[in-house]
Amino acid sequence: MNKVVAQARLSELKNGDVFKIIGFDESCGNFKHRMQEMGIAKGQMGQIINKSFFGPIEIDIEGRKLAVGRGMAKKIYVKKFECPIL
Repeated sequence: MNKVVAQARLSELKNGDVFKIIGFDESCGNFKHRMQEMGIAKGQMGQIINKSFFGPIEIDIEGRKLAVGRGMAKKIYVKKFECPIL
């Protein structure tokens, strides 16, 4: 069984971390819509593929590889899981 560790922002996770999207920052009105256009939605599972010191954060969302800018990653709220499930 996978254990939920904590709630965080996507930008706070490290390489290999597994997460579930629980919501988006509501301060920017069209941000949620923009995420939906990219195929990122509440309830999806994912994993950090590559988070280097600079540049976008590469993630795998249910088998699709995406690059998310760091500013965007700060607006995505996730639950982090202890053990990999992907």
